[in-house]
Parts: sequence; structure tokens; C-alpha cells
Amino acid sequence: MSESREINKLPLMLTAMASVMCTVLLLHLYGYLNFAKPEEGLELEDYRLVTVGAEDAGQLRSNPAKHEAECVDGILVLHASHMNGLSGVLKDSRDRVVRCIEQTVPAAK
Repeated sequence: MSESREINKLPLMLTAMASVMCTVLLLHLYGYLNFAKPEEGLELEDYRLVTVGAEDAGQLRSNPAKHEAECVDGILVLHASHMNGLSGVLKDSRDRVVRCIEQTVPAAK
């Protein structure tokens, strides 16, 4: 009869736990993990409203912003063209989303 020896499982468990912890630590250090709360939103830019006929209207720059807006299901969605895949909704100071009306823009001739 052969006697089977019992294998000590403690080193295997410690190695597995250390591997998982090192993997999570490295992913966090390289920026692949983001531990953010859902209520914390990423502020992409700060926008101001310039009314028609205001003095600030003469101080606007001619080059466009690096963001594009799109009307999706009646909500204004901003896409960052310089950060691939980053998009979000535009909200006011009271955390209400900004609505939009989908209209077709006439093509320039």
C-alpha cells in the first residue's frame, strides 16, 4: 500500500493572495483601476452661457473647443474628441441635465 502524503496548502493560498494583491496594486499604479464613488462626477470642462448681445460675445475665440455636442433622446451629450471614448451629459449647477431639441440643420450650399 502506498501512503499518500498530505500537501501543505498554506504556501499555495498565500502565493495566490499575494499574486492578486500585487496585480491590483500594479493596475492601480498604472491607472487602469479608478476607485471613485458614483456620486463623484468627472468635471470635463467649465462652461458659461454667453447671451446674445452681451459684452462678452466680442471676446470669444475663433478656434473651437475640443468637445462635440450631440442630442441623444432629448439630452445634450458631450464627447471629448481629445480623450478617446470619454463622454457625458451636460448638467447645470443644480445637477439637472440640459435638454435639447433635435432639429435638422440645413446643409450649407
